[in-house]
Amino acid sequence: MSALRILSALVLSALLLSALASSGCLEGLPWLGSPVVYPRIVPTDGGTMPVPPVYAFPFQDRTVVVDVSPEAGVYAGAKASDKSARIYDHSIPDEEWRAGIYRALISDPGQDGFFSALLAEFHREREANRMDPDEYAELLAVFVQSIPYETQDEASPRFPVQTFVDGIGDCDDKSLLLAALLSREGYRTALLYFEPERHMAVGIGCPGTGYMGSGYAYIETTNVTLVGNHPRELAGGTTLSSAPLVISIGEGTLGYRRCSETAEIGTAIDGMGRELATLGDEIRDRERTLEEKRDLLDNEKASMDLLRSRGDLAGYNMRVAAYNACVEEYNQMRSGLLLLVERYNRIAGAHNHLVSHQYDRKGLYASLSASQAP
Repeated sequence: MSALRILSALVLSALLLSALASSGCLEGLPWLGSPVVYPRIVPTDGGTMPVPPVYAFPFQDRTVVVDVSPEAGVYAGAKASDKSARIYDHSIPDEEWRAGIYRALISDPGQDGFFSALLAEFHREREANRMDPDEYAELLAVFVQSIPYETQDEASPRFPVQTFVDGIGDCDDKSLLLAALLSREGYRTALLYFEPERHMAVGIGCPGTGYMGSGYAYIETTNVTLVGNHPRELAGGTTLSSAPLVISIGEGTLGYRRCSETAEIGTAIDGMGRELATLGDEIRDRERTLEEKRDLLDNEKASMDLLRSRGDLAGYNMRVAAYNACVEEYNQMRSGLLLLVERYNRIAGAHNHLVSHQYDRKGLYASLSASQAP
């Protein structure tokens, strides 16, 4: 199971000031302060942090390197901050304060310098390779997906700057980082929160109804996979069956337009997988039949050799033609099996390429289209 950490909220009773009017009646008081106080970063003077990783990850036909060092005080302040919400208005629903915590972690202004430096790295990559908006969204997704995934024992998620510096993250950590990047770059972005399964993913605006009618294409952040490709099964065997709580992030309007290509690639992977399963069964059946045929031939040859050793050449010669016919049949069966194995290996190679190059939607679709051309 993907371990989504539980957010906490401290519900507090507001202290009301009393006033005594000349009539002796209490006057209504205005609400003092914010009804909810969300997490925020207070930079720590003299704070320290570990050396951030230099990220190197495959994307399309190359390796992308990202080397950014956030301010130590910001990282230290983020790490030390309380990630819970303080609620003074009991009428605020859980969904509202939960979304508020996530938005606060993503949009804290203390991280602006970090995001500016990080996005400058991606801007250079985008310009050097003339990426369109879809490719650029994929670049951001693959970067976050490539950060090692590990279930954490902490009671609350990290600020994105923490995830970057720590070089590791849970589903919520990585989803917050990706949502922060996409929303800052003008994409229509949402967090997809699956409470029953304790999982979080990211949504990016797309044509059509999107994932489960959300209007967003699904992005899994725990492993490298194509934008729009939702997992059938999470780690530990959990399947996503609930409709997600959609938490919009930012005010971006850009959408992702390659979901149809992702779907075609997914269909090809599924089709190849089914064909490999069928071919595998047929190959095993033919191997068993061929082995039985070989045993019969070996027994027949041993019997014929015994006749010849005893000088019964007439008996030996009478069985030669039938034996040779069986050998010919065996060789034909073996040739057919080898052709079947060759076909299996060819499909397996194509299947493995599609599965292992999920960081290259553009290249996969081009090769798939070329293979299907008449």
